[in-house]
Amino acid sequence: MNEELQELVKQKKGGFTPRELFLKYVRFLPWVVLSVAGMLVFAYVKLRYSTPIYDVNAKLMVKNNAVGGSGGEKFDDIFMMQGSRNNMNDEIEIIKSRYMAKRVIQKLNFQYQYSNKGQIRSSVVHPRDMPFTAEVRLSDSSVGVGLSITVADKNQFTIGEGLEKFSFGQWFKWGKAEWKLQVTGRDFGAFSKEFVVSWSPIENIAAGISGAIKVNKSDNFSNVLNLSYQVPNTTIGGAILNQYMEEYRQYSLEDKKEIAFNTLQFIDEQLDTVKVDLGKVEQNLKDFRESNRIINPESQSESYLSNLTETSKLITEQAVKAKVADQLINYINDQKNPFRVVPTTLSIVEPSLIQQITDYNRLLANRESLLLTVPAANPLVIDIENNITKLRVDVLENLRNIRQSYNASITNYEKNNVQLEKGVRSMPGIQKKLLEINRQQKILEELYSYLLQKKLETSIGSASTISSIRVVEPAYSTEVPVSPDKKSIYLLSLFAGLLIPALIIFLIEYMNDRVQTKNDVQKVTDAPILGEVGHAEGTDTLVVGKHNRKVVAEQFRMIRTNLQYILHGTTNPVIMVTSSFSGEGKSFVSTNTAAVLALTGKRTVLIEFDIRKPRIIQGLGLKRTNGITNYMVGGCRLDELPVPVPQQDNLFVIPCGPVPPNPAELLLEPKINEIFRYCTENFDAVIVDTAPVGLVSDAITLGKFANATVYIVRHNYTQKRQIQLVQDLYSNGKLPSMSVVINDIQIKLGYGGYYGYGGYGYGYGYGYGHKSAAYAQASAYYGYEAPQKSYFRQLFDKVFKAKKDA
Repeated sequence: MNEELQELVKQKKGGFTPRELFLKYVRFLPWVVLSVAGMLVFAYVKLRYSTPIYDVNAKLMVKNNAVGGSGGEKFDDIFMMQGSRNNMNDEIEIIKSRYMAKRVIQKLNFQYQYSNKGQIRSSVVHPRDMPFTAEVRLSDSSVGVGLSITVADKNQFTIGEGLEKFSFGQWFKWGKAEWKLQVTGRDFGAFSKEFVVSWSPIENIAAGISGAIKVNKSDNFSNVLNLSYQVPNTTIGGAILNQYMEEYRQYSLEDKKEIAFNTLQFIDEQLDTVKVDLGKVEQNLKDFRESNRIINPESQSESYLSNLTETSKLITEQAVKAKVADQLINYINDQKNPFRVVPTTLSIVEPSLIQQITDYNRLLANRESLLLTVPAANPLVIDIENNITKLRVDVLENLRNIRQSYNASITNYEKNNVQLEKGVRSMPGIQKKLLEINRQQKILEELYSYLLQKKLETSIGSASTISSIRVVEPAYSTEVPVSPDKKSIYLLSLFAGLLIPALIIFLIEYMNDRVQTKNDVQKVTDAPILGEVGHAEGTDTLVVGKHNRKVVAEQFRMIRTNLQYILHGTTNPVIMVTSSFSGEGKSFVSTNTAAVLALTGKRTVLIEFDIRKPRIIQGLGLKRTNGITNYMVGGCRLDELPVPVPQQDNLFVIPCGPVPPNPAELLLEPKINEIFRYCTENFDAVIVDTAPVGLVSDAITLGKFANATVYIVRHNYTQKRQIQLVQDLYSNGKLPSMSVVINDIQIKLGYGGYYGYGGYGYGYGYGYGHKSAAYAQASAYYGYEAPQKSYFRQLFDKVFKAKKDA
């Protein structure tokens, strides 16, 4: 059975179920509702008092017309104009420029701005709709000025909070400026009596308008531009956009006229210059031909090239023959083989040399023949060798003379070649110069003719210049304001109303390192949860009684049932109760566990082994008597220690006695064994209340006497990091058969896990925090009081009762 329980614990260990998450955080719902309501109210107030901003739009088209007539591509290239190829990005920047904004402001006189104060907010008014206009004189025009006036009647007004009245139509000094307000004849009744008039430098207003106006292309293949401007007064926005398009159209027209005028002026200047240059070029051509005697440069160049080719060929032939002569000289001078045959089939055609080589080769052949029959020292052989040597010298001398003659011929040919090359090199320069002069003449003639043509075309085009800007759609506005966006603001407010409490709840949960749910324990330790004990009202330690059916008493009964699966049918069990630190409810749990066991008829003894800080006797309201420490020093007998608990049958307590100076060493005495032996022999169940195991080692020392250990974890008190100690004790088996009891559960909606004890599935299903019919039935059945109503519930009941009484 224990294995089945452990497996069930592992299955349940992990995160929350969706229902548990909902129940955990639903208690914060009133705060979330208040936050959302507050943010929505804030959004409503913001929308109520915000000035609506409207979007005003217009469209214009930039046509691809040439500037100053049909110039064509050559004309555009000459004058660096792009009249037929508009760059839409450049046009957009022109429209958005401060220069264009200044033109608009000057035409509309928007340096003066008017607003009328209402009960909720002020509204901007177009100057043409005002019942009066303003005029100002300034000594320093770089600083803006303003007035806040209150109209008294059609003739007078006051300024600010002052009582002095000023008249319309008269100049008056206010601050650093002189003002005059002139009535226009429009009805004052359409406005409130408070107005604000201001004058700003044109640079400031131009910067604001140029930055606010938006211009973009309709698409990548269109020359239509969309203009938009967001403004609180659609009349002013429409006037600004319409004037923008008009000023842009005028600017384009002025630009074209200026270009046409400058073009004609440039053409006239260039005609005079080209005419003079053309005369100079023609005279240069004539002088060049005469000085260089040039009639047909092509024929003269061909003659030079033909002679140069022939001379180069002769030089190559002589160089080859000279090289052959050098090779023969080296061949004959070779001392390693002085009697080799000299070839006669080379390219040297010299009769004397050929005869000498023939005689030389014949003597070599005779020598070879004699050597076949006579020795080399034979006088005939020596005589032939002497003749060979003499003839060799003659051949070498002849070869040197021949080579010298070849070199002389090469030198003569090269001199001729230099003269020919000089002539060839001079011809391209002469021809090139002649071509340049001809080209200059042709260009100037063509340019002169072209300028005459363009002068006529430009003159005709300038007389019929029209703007390339066309208004496609005048300014129009939307009826629905674009700002503030009601839908977005309400959605953002709703989101903020949800996010703010969520962040607060998250911070509370994140900063809280106390055990809040059963899941906090199960995530860290594998030790089974024996049961859970709710918060006990009152100061009594003993809450379990024979006729008590309240929640806490029933929870201890459930713990008693679950102990059967921990003890495995052990007779006379010894159950030790410990915790991490003081204040987690060991004494409370051990006392009531002993009491609930005694209700079954078992003789149960509760041993107060928390010697350092005993509380059992005090909690039960008993008088201090002899205890464990008295027995340890021989001050009493063992059978004198058990003290019966009044009005609790079968329940006894063994006090700890006076607090000793050495509690840890005292627990190592042999008499401790006698105490446990006596208890197990005389009682059916033994409950041991020990010191916190997280502070001292008393519980581990006493663990050898126990059959099971109940570890107390207090809700919203025990720190989560201390649960690791439970896991360490459980996994290492330092305490016998450990199980966990979660104590002092505050009954609040959403505590996870309080729908069944210990993860075993034997839950009683009270459903803490629910105000349902099931909860009411459980209350009636178990006899416990309904939990105290929340503050919001009490407030709701009071309001409902007040309405009912009314």
